[in-house]
Amino acid sequence: MSESTVKISGGSLIQPGHELHRKVAHIFIKDGQIIEISAKPISTNADKEVNAEGCFILPGFMDLRCQLRDPGFEHQEDIRTGSAAAAASGFTGLAVHPTTDPIVQTKAQVEYINNQGLNVLPDIYPVGAATQNLDSGDITEMYDMHLSGAMAYSNGDNHFRSSGALSRALMYSREFGGVVMTHAIDEDLKKGASVNESETTIHTGLKQQPDLAETSQVKKEIDIAQYAEAPIHFSHISSAKTVDLIRAAKAAGYPVTCDVSIWHLIYTDKNVLEYDSNFKVTPPFRTESDRQALIAAVNDGTIDAIISDHNPRNVEEKKLEFDYAQPGINGLQTFYSAYNQYLSKDISLETMVERCAFRPRIILNLSENEITEGETANLMIANPTLNWDYNKSTNLSKSANNPLFGKTLTGKCTFVVNGWRHLDFS
Repeated sequence: MSESTVKISGGSLIQPGHELHRKVAHIFIKDGQIIEISAKPISTNADKEVNAEGCFILPGFMDLRCQLRDPGFEHQEDIRTGSAAAAASGFTGLAVHPTTDPIVQTKAQVEYINNQGLNVLPDIYPVGAATQNLDSGDITEMYDMHLSGAMAYSNGDNHFRSSGALSRALMYSREFGGVVMTHAIDEDLKKGASVNESETTIHTGLKQQPDLAETSQVKKEIDIAQYAEAPIHFSHISSAKTVDLIRAAKAAGYPVTCDVSIWHLIYTDKNVLEYDSNFKVTPPFRTESDRQALIAAVNDGTIDAIISDHNPRNVEEKKLEFDYAQPGINGLQTFYSAYNQYLSKDISLETMVERCAFRPRIILNLSENEITEGETANLMIANPTLNWDYNKSTNLSKSANNPLFGKTLTGKCTFVVNGWRHLDFS
């Protein structure tokens, strides 16, 4: 809805550096702009009044990696349904990857994504293909896509098959401030594997992937980025050894950034022992020591962002033997709930704001969405104690491939504002 005035009363503001950080705040919004933030109740009436008592007021989240499948795979998801699921978890920005049909690799396809995103609450940021058809040695018309609004470039879940193509993509995009995001995996070492190679999975009979498949590629791509004198972003890293490589690269002054999926902060390779294909993801869940290393890296800033890695799949792709099922978790709608229920003791809200709201926007060369008087309203209200059932009737996505499906979750985004748009999920 788009009432011209909104009043939020009584929530605890989470805005590091703000004088009301961790204190009760009252906010008045008019025509999409924050007019007043006060420690005292605001007497002015508003078209929409929201009671945020017992809740947190947070900057809206920004997701660096989600797949909305539109165009071509709308039976799995489209921009409207994916955006609704995202808004229900407090996302006000989505970097949408090019894994569609046709693949987003021309200016016309970027413009299609932009047009589809005009009437949804989250801001939609198209990510263009980095190489032709996501698997070529030839880079795409990156600058043309940039002029049409592409914010970054990726090969989706494909690695860069050609080191030369990665080098050219980095050098070319460097000239106009483009961001290259890479899924770093050595396909020869991956060997079509479904799960991590470990003592836990060795008796499962499932094909296994060593963490070397990731770390060897990360090491090579850091060297290529150094040679190209260009920044590089590593998507959904999964291992302690990868964290060490990226930490060392940052210490050496290389412009390297990375993200981790929220699911790799929660689950390990022990979860695949259930043979539930909802735990099949790429890269695979690794060991508990890897999970702890990833959490530590989020907290010390080595990992820049936490992502949903939203990868919707239909039933026919998931209800198969584990090795044959398609990877991916439908991750947007349960993002805040998953954090609140499983990670809030390990990662503070302040750190979540930095990794999910501020830092992702900096990586894409966007302005930060601080909750400040005079700025565009871009925020969410999160109730950490509210229980809700995630099931067929509450699911806003077209897909349900999520290990939390059918469960009662604690913590819910109840209201989200992005400029003149807002949605109430209470």
